[in-house]
Amino acid sequence: MTVDRKQFIDELTMDIAPVTSVDTRQSALFWLGGAFTFVAIVALLTGPYRTDIGHDLLFSIQFLVESLVGLASVILLIYAAFEFAIPSSKSITRRLFLPLLGVSIWVGFYLLGLVHPALEPSMAGKREFCYYETFVFSLPLMLAGLFWARKQWPLYPMSTGLLIGLASGSVPALIMQFACMYDPQHILTDHILPGLSVGVVGAVLGFVMLRTR
Repeated sequence: MTVDRKQFIDELTMDIAPVTSVDTRQSALFWLGGAFTFVAIVALLTGPYRTDIGHDLLFSIQFLVESLVGLASVILLIYAAFEFAIPSSKSITRRLFLPLLGVSIWVGFYLLGLVHPALEPSMAGKREFCYYETFVFSLPLMLAGLFWARKQWPLYPMSTGLLIGLASGSVPALIMQFACMYDPQHILTDHILPGLSVGVVGAVLGFVMLRTR
C-alpha cells in the first residue's frame, strides 16, 4: 500500500465512531427477569398458586425436569431471537433449530404425561380462565420484546417475531404449571396451545414492526 493510499484511507476513517456490538446475553437476561417477574406477580394477583408446589418439585423428578426444560426452552427462544440482530454464517434454519427443538422437547414431556403423568392429575388449583390468562399475560412480554428487538435492527423480522412470540407465550404457560391444576391434557389444551399460538402473532407483528426502515 502506498503512502498516499494509506493516508487517504486514514482520512476517510478518522471521524468514524467505533460501533459497539449488541450484547444479546444482557438483552435476553433483562427480558427474562422482567418477563418472569411480571407474570409471576400478575398470576398471584389473579389467583393463588397451588399450595403443594414445593413438595411436587422435591418429590417428583419428572415434574422438576419438565419445569427446568420449560425454563431452558424460554431461554433458548429469547436468546436466539435477539441473536438475529447479529450477522452469522449459519443458515436461518440452523439458527432456528435449537430453540424450536427445546420447545418440542418441553411439549413432549406433556405428551408423555398423557400416559405417564409427573403428578397425579387433579383439579386442585384450577383457574376458570387460564386459557385466556395465558394468552393475555403474554402480550405485554411480546410487545416489550419486539420493541427491544426493533432497536437492534434484526435481519430476519418474521423469525425474530416468531421466537419472541413463542418465548412470551411460554412464560405464562410455564407459570401455569404452578398456578393452575396439573393435568397433562389440560396443560396441552389450555396452557401450551394458547402460549405457542402467540408465536404466530409474534411472526405477523415482527413482519410489520421489525422490517428495515
